[in-house]
Amino acid sequence: MINILIVDDEADTHLLYKLKFKKLFSNLGELNLVSFLNAPDCLKYLERNDVPPVDLILSDINMPDMDGFELLQKVHEKKPKLPFYMVSAYESSEFRIKADSLGATRFLSKPVDFHLLGDMLKKDLSIQT
Repeated sequence: MINILIVDDEADTHLLYKLKFKKLFSNLGELNLVSFLNAPDCLKYLERNDVPPVDLILSDINMPDMDGFELLQKVHEKKPKLPFYMVSAYESSEFRIKADSLGATRFLSKPVDFHLLGDMLKKDLSIQT
């Protein structure tokens, strides 16, 4: 089972991810998507002992309370090898550079190219299809 956390403050985005993942990635095997509308809730989830190991986090950058960059820093303090994809509606070299310097595995621009995302997941999670 592949466990992916999605962190984005827009509820519509969660539905889009779930629909696209179900349609495009059915051949990846069993997929469990867990969604959060904010970074603090994601961090609380990661601290729990009763949840399956997380394979990847897919997070928006601009969110209230705590942005994606801060989430990335906090996650990598405890789980430095956990793949972390940053997603932003704002295509900027500044965001890309910051994401890279903080250890993001990938940087994706919205709207997300789900075929490209699928290829990245296969590579980064060593998924054989």
